Amino acid sequence: MKGAPECFPCSLNQVLKLMRVAGADDETILRAIKDSWEAIKAFGLEKSPAYVATVAIRKAKRYFPVDDPYRGLKSQHNELAADMLERIKPILDSSPDPLKAALIVMASGNIIDLGVHHEFDLEGTLRRNLEEGFARNDYEYFRDRLDRASSLLLIADNAGEIVFDLHFLKSLSPGLDRYIAVKEGPILNDVTISEMSGFDTGDVKAVSTGSDGLGVIFDEVSEDFMKLFEEADIVIAKGHANFESLVDGRRDAFLILKAKCPVVAEKLGVEVGDLVFYYYQP
Repeated sequence: MKGAPECFPCSLNQVLKLMRVAGADDETILRAIKDSWEAIKAFGLEKSPAYVATVAIRKAKRYFPVDDPYRGLKSQHNELAADMLERIKPILDSSPDPLKAALIVMASGNIIDLGVHHEFDLEGTLRRNLEEGFARNDYEYFRDRLDRASSLLLIADNAGEIVFDLHFLKSLSPGLDRYIAVKEGPILNDVTISEMSGFDTGDVKAVSTGSDGLGVIFDEVSEDFMKLFEEADIVIAKGHANFESLVDGRRDAFLILKAKCPVVAEKLGVEVGDLVFYYYQP
């Protein structure tokens, strides 16, 4: 996906929030923002917003007092999501279509995004979205594809919502080879491969993209991830950055997210705040 002028200040705002979380003082934050701007100012709109943000954040890393400023918040959000999942399981289990309900919960969890919002009402959002569903909905096509698939790759996004991702994957047929891909190293509150040891993944295999970039940066991912990405019968990608990386790309994928900004909402033909389960075909 090509970017828009609005994506550049958004990337710098993510750097600002990151530095605040890291506990930096104002002078250090200003230096980080200036350095980040120097790194991205020559880019045109041909670069995806996820790539621009990745370059900006990487430039700011030199100012971090710790290697992962979000580590504590990620742990808190994982605990919050696990608690919420237990509380809404009776609703999911009694749903006329538990699989669709699990997908809606996956998309709802996409509000746990420290790059965009710091405050959120997870329980209220989950319950409301289970009633309202997807604004753009290719679920029936997904069900048809799922019946004929032997392998599925889910490209994950943030901490917290990964609890809902794993719940969805573990609810699928055990005869389906299921993979969940996460980051090689920390960036914002995205889940890393080292953190996956803290989850009960069941028969789901956790893999690394080989990169710490937001979304999927094809020039950086590992050969193993690329092979899995190309050969999986079904690819599902979570969140804004993965959407920005894969839409207009080289293979089909189901893209699941909450539209959080006007640029992405317009691309999808929905309103800001809508849930989307969209099948992209090249």
